Amino acid sequence: MDSICYRFLNKGLSDFNLALDLGFLTKARKYTFFKPKFIFYATYLSEKIGYWRYITIYRHLKTNPEYQCYPIFKYFENWCQDENRHGDFFSALMKAQPQFLNDWKAKLWSRFFCLSVYVTMYLNDCQRTAFYEGIGLNTKEFDMHVIIETNRTTARIFPAVLDVENPEFKRKLDRMVEINTKLIAVGESDDIPLVKNLKRIPIIAALASELLAAYLMPPIESGSVDFAEFEPQIVY
Repeated sequence: MDSICYRFLNKGLSDFNLALDLGFLTKARKYTFFKPKFIFYATYLSEKIGYWRYITIYRHLKTNPEYQCYPIFKYFENWCQDENRHGDFFSALMKAQPQFLNDWKAKLWSRFFCLSVYVTMYLNDCQRTAFYEGIGLNTKEFDMHVIIETNRTTARIFPAVLDVENPEFKRKLDRMVEINTKLIAVGESDDIPLVKNLKRIPIIAALASELLAAYLMPPIESGSVDFAEFEPQIVY
């Protein structure tokens, strides 16, 4: 969990005499080595999509204060800008290492990480629509806005991005939601493990097919390693 998110949650929970203690993760969790470029791609996307999620919520609540379910949201903007600055830092790291951005492999990996992050967010959010509806947002509209804005920002640095503004991309996401719902239903059924696993096979195959189809959609060629085009800091 992002350390800023950790502090934000603890600040809110402190009013209820509660706190998160995630220290045990460093002792119990196994670690996996990733090449630096993969960490750069993933962290950059995580920070930028986090920024667009949080700033969108902040702007919505500022315009519609009746949905501010907790006072801390009045001070949400600084956290949003922290996410944005973190993303800019990783953008600078990648621009300083142009070999991470200027070959055909970088284009394939860029699209892979974009798809992974966008689909994960969309599927997860569609399972918890109560939160977004509780603050007056339509979950799918919110997610598509975040995906489109994140993709436009990412196109300034990644050599290729997904064509998320193509209506077919949204249709594929919605089909994945339907398939994922079936997968969850199988997991929650009373069937024995063997039967569950057999039922999962065609569902997982259908989900993999949609993911592959989304990945193979014609991409948008983008990106720049020219420092003159470095994204300026925007303060809202």
